[in-house]
Amino acid sequence: MDRVLQVRGLLDAGLPIRIIRQILPCLDKPRTIHFPDATEQMPALLERERARMDERIACLTRNRDAMAEYLDEVRRHRAPAPTGVPEPVGGLSC
Repeated sequence: MDRVLQVRGLLDAGLPIRIIRQILPCLDKPRTIHFPDATEQMPALLERERARMDERIACLTRNRDAMAEYLDEVRRHRAPAPTGVPEPVGGLSC
């Protein structure tokens, strides 16, 4: 079960299956990876994947920030509900 959780964690982190396949024999406990005989290419490969993840994180952060700004504007300019008309359930409106 520990191995399944670690593989899922690596997939969730964005590591491609081809890399997980290479490091699978090195998986020990959850969140622990041991490379007793890593190839010369492995550090460069992992650095490229980390850089790719950093780019994805930066993109997600920009998108989240843009959505937050949009949401603030929508809330700021939303017309108040007419008197006597209840707010929609959950505070959502079209």
